[in-house]
Amino acid sequence: MRILRQILRNRSAQFGGILLLALIFMSYAAPLFTNYEPNKNAPSQALQAPSVEHFMGTDHVGRDTFTRFLYGGQLSLRVGLVGITIGALIGITLGLVSGYFGGWFDAFISWFTDVLMAFPDILLALAIIAILGPGIRNAMLAIGIAFVPSFMRLTRSSVLSLREMTYVEAAKALGSSDTRILIKHILPNSIRTLLVLITLGIGSSILAGAALNFLGLGAEPPTAEWGAMLNAGMKYVRQAWWLTFFPGFGIFLAVLSINLIGDAVSDAVAGTNIMLPQDKK
Repeated sequence: MRILRQILRNRSAQFGGILLLALIFMSYAAPLFTNYEPNKNAPSQALQAPSVEHFMGTDHVGRDTFTRFLYGGQLSLRVGLVGITIGALIGITLGLVSGYFGGWFDAFISWFTDVLMAFPDILLALAIIAILGPGIRNAMLAIGIAFVPSFMRLTRSSVLSLREMTYVEAAKALGSSDTRILIKHILPNSIRTLLVLITLGIGSSILAGAALNFLGLGAEPPTAEWGAMLNAGMKYVRQAWWLTFFPGFGIFLAVLSINLIGDAVSDAVAGTNIMLPQDKK
């Protein structure tokens, strides 16, 4: 709660939170802001500049860019959230088990994590897409797997120190199972450091998703998605600047808002020294 209060008092977090909520609300309440269909072609209105009728202009087949921007935000934001959720669930689970039990499993997972971390995140995601095939679900899974090593390493390092604490020894002496110790004692005390990685990871996940969609490995046409819209607009960048500017600006705003919140979380975690209840004297 102390960390949450510090985050809520942070001006950057307030601005980032308002901006992110605005993007989420406008994207998921798209029918309230536009009467156009995101995938309905109108060739007679192709490549119209921004106007009162079309706030962000139209694309090469006459679709309203503002409408596609709103609906594309739904998918872009969901890719970021789902991708980081997959990476966090797998990475934290592996880190907990590996750090707590050690042995051959820890050695194997650590070796495998080192192998994965030798690849940049986007390159690893591309390799996974090459195996699984293109598609938005495979893109989410690839992004999630690319983030697994970071979560695994951070969780494991935290568990290695926490498992030596006196309250863990006391829980073992009282007959608590390993699963209960991991869930009730170790995980809650590891979550502070993981919060920073989770928050900042959402922004990185949105960028990775946009990159995969830009390369044509995620959402399939005519699905609206910011990265895919950038790809489609590149062909007309000289005559229709709005086709690349607005989806790119959407990605910028989403990542900026999340990074502002992430910086506030980092500051709150670094500036809060919470003593573990079991170790109080």
